[in-house]
Amino acid sequence: MPRTRIKICGITRPADALAAEMAGCDAIGLVFWPQSPRYVTIDQATEIIDCLSPLVKSVGVFVGATADEVADTADCVGLRAAQICGDLPRGDWQTLAKMIPLIRAIRVGDQPPTPGDRMNGVADYLFDSADPNLPGGSGRAFDWSLLAKGGSFPRVWLAGGLNLANVADAIRAVRPFAVDVSTGVEESPGFKSADKIAAFVNAVHAADTRMDG
Repeated sequence: MPRTRIKICGITRPADALAAEMAGCDAIGLVFWPQSPRYVTIDQATEIIDCLSPLVKSVGVFVGATADEVADTADCVGLRAAQICGDLPRGDWQTLAKMIPLIRAIRVGDQPPTPGDRMNGVADYLFDSADPNLPGGSGRAFDWSLLAKGGSFPRVWLAGGLNLANVADAIRAVRPFAVDVSTGVEESPGFKSADKIAAFVNAVHAADTRMDG
C-alpha cells in the first residue's frame, strides 16, 4: 500500500507550520475564507510559506472564490495547490487546473458522492462531513462507507473529524491518498499543538505499516 500523505489544515502561525514539517507532514492548509477562525491574510500566508522547505506543499483553502481570485492569491503567495470549497462561481476552472493543482472539496451527508461531483482536469477530491452552516471544517466524521458506494475518484483526500484515536480506522476503511486534519491537532481554533501533530503523524505511519503487514 502506498504511504498515506498527511495535510495539516488551518495553519495560522509559522511555528505550527514548522512543527508540521518537523513531524514529517506532506502539506499544510492556509485558509483564505475571512469567516473562518483560521483565516490568514496574504501577508500572514507569505510569512508562513517562507519558513517552510520546498518539501512541504502549501495548499490554499478557498470558499466561493472565483478562478481569478484563486489564481491571483496563488501567484501572490506562492501556493502549490488550491483546495476549492463550496459552490463554484462561473470561471475558467479548467485553465486554472492547468496552472495549479486543484483539490475539489466535497461535503458528504447521508448520501454517497456521485460522478457528477467530479471536475474536468481535477484529480484530487477531499471528502468532508456536511454541515448546513459551514462549507467545510465541521470537525465531525461522516460515514466513511459511503465513499465505497459513490462514484470513482482518482485521488481521495479524507477529512472530517480525524484525530489520533480514529485515523487508523479511517485509513483501513477508506485507504485514502491523503488524510487532512485540523481540529484534531489543535489546542484552540487556529492554534496547533506540536505534540498532537507528531502523535497524529505517528498514528498514520503505524496504520500504513499494519496495512502493509
